[in-house]
Amino acid sequence: MGEEIKIGPVGSGGGDPWDEKGNFNVVRIFISHGEAIRSLQFQYIEKTSKDRKKNAGNHLLLSHRYGTNSGDKFDIIKLNHPVEYITKVSGHKRIGGHLCSLTIVTNLNEYGPFGSYTKWDQEFVFRLGDDGQFGGFHGSSDGYSIKSIGIYLRPMADLKNSCPMASWIFSSMHCCCFPPEKQVAAETKSKGHN
Repeated sequence: MGEEIKIGPVGSGGGDPWDEKGNFNVVRIFISHGEAIRSLQFQYIEKTSKDRKKNAGNHLLLSHRYGTNSGDKFDIIKLNHPVEYITKVSGHKRIGGHLCSLTIVTNLNEYGPFGSYTKWDQEFVFRLGDDGQFGGFHGSSDGYSIKSIGIYLRPMADLKNSCPMASWIFSSMHCCCFPPEKQVAAETKSKGHN
């Protein structure tokens, strides 16, 4: 698979940059918010190397907290990994200011919006599709809030691996990226049955 594609960030240009490139196996997102997105923190499954196969897939890592400790509200997004993955990131930014709302959409659920926005705030949307191509977050923050946010997109290696569930749905005849309950119907149709 090729290098991740960097998209964004959206928001203001200020603050200290942060980068979670390659951390795509997100299992938790911790959000402190109020009139702005005050802080973000991510928990993800560590990428495994060839020499660490025995503990593959069960080592969780916690990112730094980006932003501030304050905020009127705190929420945790819990993703059902590996079945659930991020397909869209959207929200609003204040003109010349900080990130004021954030919504995370997966193939199974929509989380948010967190924070608050008005009709004068600018909307942003990163649509990733259903191929499991999310490659991590990046952005900037200061002592007050999240100033900007962006994402990484992982290019598809081939059609067989175009979604997280494709490896067990793929056959020599076709590739169907369907949830498990729709797999049988898709296989029946491909064999000419109705």
